[in-house]
Amino acid sequence: MNSAVTDWQGHYRAEAHEELVRNSFAPRFTERIIAEGRDLENHRGVYHRRQLLFVSKQAILMCPEIGGKDPRVPPYSGEIGLVLLMANDLLHKGLTHDGPTLLNADQMINVMSELIPIGEASGDFKAINKIVRSRLMVERFFPKAGTEIRKIFEERTGVALDEYFALCLATLCRYSDLDLKKYQADPGTFVLSEGWYRTTPVSPAVLASFLAEISATPEDFTKSLSQRQTATSDFTCFRSKPILRQNQDHFLIDSLYLAEKGESGVFWSVNEALPKKERLRFHQDWGLAFEAYVNWLIAESSDESLNHIYPNPQFSDTGDEVCDALLVCRDSLLFIESKGATFTADAKYGTDPAKLRDEIETKFVQNRESGKGIGQLAARIAEVFDRKRPRAILGLDTSKINKAFPVLVTRDDIGAALVINAYLASRFRELFNRRSVSVTVTPPHILSAQDLEMICAYLREVSLADLLDERYRNDKGMFSSFWQVDNPIIDRIGERECKPFADATHAYFRRVAKTLFAGAEPGA
Repeated sequence: MNSAVTDWQGHYRAEAHEELVRNSFAPRFTERIIAEGRDLENHRGVYHRRQLLFVSKQAILMCPEIGGKDPRVPPYSGEIGLVLLMANDLLHKGLTHDGPTLLNADQMINVMSELIPIGEASGDFKAINKIVRSRLMVERFFPKAGTEIRKIFEERTGVALDEYFALCLATLCRYSDLDLKKYQADPGTFVLSEGWYRTTPVSPAVLASFLAEISATPEDFTKSLSQRQTATSDFTCFRSKPILRQNQDHFLIDSLYLAEKGESGVFWSVNEALPKKERLRFHQDWGLAFEAYVNWLIAESSDESLNHIYPNPQFSDTGDEVCDALLVCRDSLLFIESKGATFTADAKYGTDPAKLRDEIETKFVQNRESGKGIGQLAARIAEVFDRKRPRAILGLDTSKINKAFPVLVTRDDIGAALVINAYLASRFRELFNRRSVSVTVTPPHILSAQDLEMICAYLREVSLADLLDERYRNDKGMFSSFWQVDNPIIDRIGERECKPFADATHAYFRRVAKTLFAGAEPGA
C-alpha cells in the first residue's frame, strides 16, 4: 500500500488510493471517502506514508506470527481500513492547541515537534538530490577525495562505494514504474530478487553484501525495535533497512527511505565503523565538505554581477574567518553559514519537545563555547558594521553596503520545516542589538540544502538578496519555508534548472551506467 499510494519521488497516486479504499471499506463508506479525497480545496485521504509505516512498526512489535486476520482477504481486506483510521488517532502528540496567532518560543517548539514528522513523512524532499549531494560531498569536497571514507565503507559493508551508489539507483529502478494495476496483474513484480541484477557485472558476493546492507528479516526488525523504545513517528528501523528480507526474496517497505540510503547509508556506515574518538573528526570533515559544497554550488550557479561570492572570508586584523561565505548583491551583503549537522531521532520524532529545543540551540544558535549558526552570524554582522569600531574584511569594501542578510543553510531537512525560521528569527532578535550597527539587518533566512539547490537555478537572472526580500515580504512572521511562500520574482521568470547540479546528476547517471553496464550511456 505504501509503495502504491506514493512513488519513490514522493508523487501521490490518487487512482491507487481510491482502488485501495474500495478494497478495504464497506460500500456504504467507500464513495463518501473517495469524494472527500477528490475535494481539491480540502483534500482528505485515508492512507498516507506516516500512518502506513506506523502500522508496519506496530505489526512487528505486537502481532503474533500465526493467527489474527489476514489483511489480504475479503470482505474488505480484513477491515484493514478501520485499523489504519484508528492509527491516525495515535499519531498526534497532543502538544499543540488552538491559540493566539503570535506564538512564544515554547509554543513554536511544540508546533515544530508536531510538524517535523509530518513534513518528513510527506516526502517533499527530492530523493535524487540527496543521492547526488552526498556523492559530490564525498568525491569533490571531502579530504583526499574521500579515499579514507571509501576504504572504511568497503571494509564495513563489503561493497565499493561506486558499486553501492550504482546499486541503490538500480534497486530504485525496480520500483520506478510500479503501480497498483501492475501489482494486481502480477504480484511478483513487487518481489526483488538477486535475478534483477543479473545483467550487471557485480559479483554475487558483492550483491549479497549490498542486499544485506539495505534489508532485514522480520526477526532482525523485532530485535531492533525491542531493544529500545521508540516514539510513534520514529521509523529509524525502516530508514536503516528499507527492504524486508524473507529467504531469497526481498520486499520494499518504503521507496523514499530506499532512495535516502544513497545518502544516509554512507554517513552512518562510516560513523558506526569508526572508534568513538575518531567520530568527532569525521563529523567535522563532513560539515566542512557540506560547507564547501554550498560555496561551490552558489559560485557555479551565479552571475557575478548579481551574486558575487567570497568563500571563507577573513578579517583583515586577525585573519579569523568571518563566516562560511559572503555574497555581495549590489548594496546588500549576505552572511552565509552552512551546517552539516544531523539531528537525532529522539529530538525530531520523540515526545519531549525540550530535546528538540536543546539540539536546535546547540547546533543552530550557540553552545557553551561560542555562537553557532545564527549566534555566530549575529556576532559577525555586529562586528563588521559596528557604528564605532567596524572590523574590515580582507579584500572586500563594505562602505557601500546598506543591508545585511543572515543566511543559514542546513544539510538536514529540518531547515525546511515549518516554524523553524520564525523560532530562529526570535532567537536572533534576542542575540542582536540592531542599534549598534550602521546598516539594516534582516531576520535570518533558514534554507535547507534542497531549498538552496532549487534557488540556485535563478541566480544567473536575479540576486539572492532580492529573492529573500520577496520571501520575507510575503511572510513577515517567517512561519513558512522558502518554497511554500509565493514569490512573484520566481513566478515571473518561470521554471529553471540549476545547471551545475543538473550536470552533476547527469554525471552520476553516467557513472552508474559505467559501473553496471560496462560503459553504456543512460537510456542505451
